[in-house]
Amino acid sequence: MQSRAGSVLKTYGIPIVLGLIALIIVLFIWQQNKKIDVLESDIAATKELLQGVQSTKEKVEEPFDSKEHEEILQSRTVSAKKIGAEIIAVEDVLTSFYKSNEDLPEDQAAYDKMVKELDKAKADNTRLTNASESDHIQTWKLNPDWTLKLETIVTYQDTENVPVLFSMTTKSGKSAGLIFAVYDTVNYKLTNISRHYTTDGLDDEIDVGGA
Repeated sequence: MQSRAGSVLKTYGIPIVLGLIALIIVLFIWQQNKKIDVLESDIAATKELLQGVQSTKEKVEEPFDSKEHEEILQSRTVSAKKIGAEIIAVEDVLTSFYKSNEDLPEDQAAYDKMVKELDKAKADNTRLTNASESDHIQTWKLNPDWTLKLETIVTYQDTENVPVLFSMTTKSGKSAGLIFAVYDTVNYKLTNISRHYTTDGLDDEIDVGGA
């Protein structure tokens, strides 16, 4: 019996062993191929991520010209000061007419000059603030003796709207109020204008020809 079993083992044992080895090799190769497929997929995904990172990096690393940026900010500041000076001149003329106790000039030449200055101030007020005819009477200053001053200009990078602040002071040096506005650098206009008066300012108002 043992002899027959040994004979069978000798006859079929080697092929069986070889078959098992072949099966193991096939399984190993299949597993390796699967790992290679996963690895190739990971490599492709990694390359895609790296390309995205590189693209972002190139955008971030675009050369920043600090001199050019400073020139832009300086230009905006100068421009804001310019429109500030213009609106102050406009307010001086409007207030002297609409908030004044003085009689109109009897001299024709003086009267014509006053009307010409008033018409120009109204036109400039419309150009700078989109003011309507009725808005001209609503002067910022409530007294022609007040001083209107541009106080601060807040500049930001990459903005077309610059916050500005004006102060108003009475003839005696008391705070009369503040004017907040936004300077539209593209259209060269003051927008979102809001007026705030102190008690001293309201008490010092001249209500002749005003609102």
